[in-house]
Formats: sequence, C-alpha cells, structure tokens
Amino acid sequence: RGPRAFRGGRVFTAESTASQETGEPADADPMGSSARWLAYVGEHDGRDGHATLVFEHAPSNDHSGEKGTHPAHWFVRSDPFAAVAPSWAFHEELVLPPGETLARAYRVVVADGAWNR
Repeated sequence: RGPRAFRGGRVFTAESTASQETGEPADADPMGSSARWLAYVGEHDGRDGHATLVFEHAPSNDHSGEKGTHPAHWFVRSDPFAAVAPSWAFHEELVLPPGETLARAYRVVVADGAWNR
C-alpha cells in the first residue's frame, strides 16, 4: 500500500502501448494483467516531485505458467489508495497441498522522477 499522496498515480506494464495523444504508456486496466513487470508513478505531498516504483517477477517465478507453475497476475489500484501486489489467486483459486510450499521472488526498483518507460 502506497502513501496517500500516490492516489491517482499512473500505472503501466511491459505490454503497455503508447497513447496516440500523449506518447505516454497507456493501459485500459492493468488490474489482473500477467505482465512481466509493472510500474507505478506517483507524486509526493508538498514537494512537487515524483517517484516511480517498478515491480518485476524474478525469472525463476515462471509468472506466466508456461513451465507448469501457477500463473501470477498483478493486483494494482490507484484509488481509493495506491496498491501493488502480485496475486496467485486472481482469476482462479490456488490450492497448495498440505506440506507443499510456494516460493516467489521479486525485484523492486525505487526511482527518483516520473518514468514513462
């Protein structure tokens, strides 16, 4: 969950296409997407500065499920609060048998400024 100031932030993914009007990445709705990475751009309170947070599945995750693991999707919103999280049960239930484990790794980049790609 992000700070209150990040409400209404801009979100784009590895699959985002550029807007014809602004040239900035534009997604219809990245909620539930299975993109390799997702970026969230927000503005700081009272500073007129921006930050970009990039969340990426580690290669070992097999986030798309192509190698037989359970696919992961992004849970992301900018209102009523900023939030980004991987979800393994977004579209369907993930059943983990007793004694089994699920291990995932992620990379997070915290950058100064508003990135557009």
